[in-house]
Amino acid sequence: MIIKGEIISKSFKGRGHIIIRNGVIKSVQREKPGEIDIDAEDKLVIPGLIDMHAHFREPGYEHRETIESGSRAAVHGGITTVALMPNTNPAMDNIKVIGYVKEKAREIGLVDVLPIGAITKGRNGKEITDFEKLAEHVVGFSDDGSTPQSFRVFLEATKYAKKVNKPILDHAEIKELSGGTMREGKFSRRYGISGIPDIAESIAVARDVEVARYTRAHIHIQHLSTKSSVDIVREGKKKGAPVSAEVTHHHLLFKDEDLKDRSSFKKVNPPLPREEDQEELIKGLLDGTIDIIVTDHAPYSLEEKNIDIEKAPFGISGIETLLSSLLLIAEKHEINFEILLEKVTYNPANLFNLPLRGDVREGYRADLVILDPDKEWKVTEKSLFSKGKNTPFLGRKLPGVVEMTIKGGRIVYRGITFD
Repeated sequence: MIIKGEIISKSFKGRGHIIIRNGVIKSVQREKPGEIDIDAEDKLVIPGLIDMHAHFREPGYEHRETIESGSRAAVHGGITTVALMPNTNPAMDNIKVIGYVKEKAREIGLVDVLPIGAITKGRNGKEITDFEKLAEHVVGFSDDGSTPQSFRVFLEATKYAKKVNKPILDHAEIKELSGGTMREGKFSRRYGISGIPDIAESIAVARDVEVARYTRAHIHIQHLSTKSSVDIVREGKKKGAPVSAEVTHHHLLFKDEDLKDRSSFKKVNPPLPREEDQEELIKGLLDGTIDIIVTDHAPYSLEEKNIDIEKAPFGISGIETLLSSLLLIAEKHEINFEILLEKVTYNPANLFNLPLRGDVREGYRADLVILDPDKEWKVTEKSLFSKGKNTPFLGRKLPGVVEMTIKGGRIVYRGITFD
């Protein structure tokens, strides 16, 4: 297969030709090598995106999402590699459940799924799972939305993670401080919505940075949302703590002010940032404090979400709107799209030691996306392949249409059809 187009990647930029053989990029070159199979001359050819934070809900919550519907949604959004959080039912705290998820994803064959193992059994924050037994089956460990509140348990788990050379991916939150619905501040008071103080996150982030410094284990801090958190991670990195961090695309586009409509589709944990927080998130993204962008794709049924915001569950369905969001972020915050693209391709591959992906270069996996940045698509319940329609973009037109997604040299999505 030979693809012609405007290539954007870490290793190659500009018009070129990608030659694919046996699922691998054989070469990338300026000159035409032969007959073109896919002519994307007026479109962008980019590496398949890597989302290191998503929820496909299976097993246990198939009314919200399944591995199949989540996979279809992913390739519709140009994502070819997805790390799945362990908050399934039963939790991904044992080889049997993890094996089920991996095998189901393999049978469907649309995306590469990277399971994240639970830190504690049942994600209850008490008894640590068998890291040595699970390590070869997972890319890291997390209790996701229920990080261990016990400092002792978290410290011991981090020591185990260091021993098996796997990162801890932590949802940094002090539960006893975080009761509420949106970020505490002038808009929570104005709208009459219960607030969550920023210290519920930043205190936990400070814990993570110090534990990483002490144990020398890699701790990856999930979905930063406050200025203080960014400051703490930045200082920790300067002092040599082995920490990394992520931010979601919706935290870069929406703010607490946007909850004037009390839409539960904008209710997310951590909550949408204040303006000063969002400005610092952008700074952190540009100066390297924040390493990657993720979706934290959290699909729910409409029955669960279409209730009062104070009672609705936290979460935004975001795996299909990531690429469009990057284009919006680039425009809104005046950031080069190429910088943002590396945060969802090259950077996560490098950060989590995912070999031969996240770039367009010889010898790498032929995971590619053809994107038309000049086209628009309307986000509707019908146009979303995820079961979760709980997105604040619902009803809006977004820039950037994924024309084709290629995984391992095989076309897995073309227009609205799947292989």
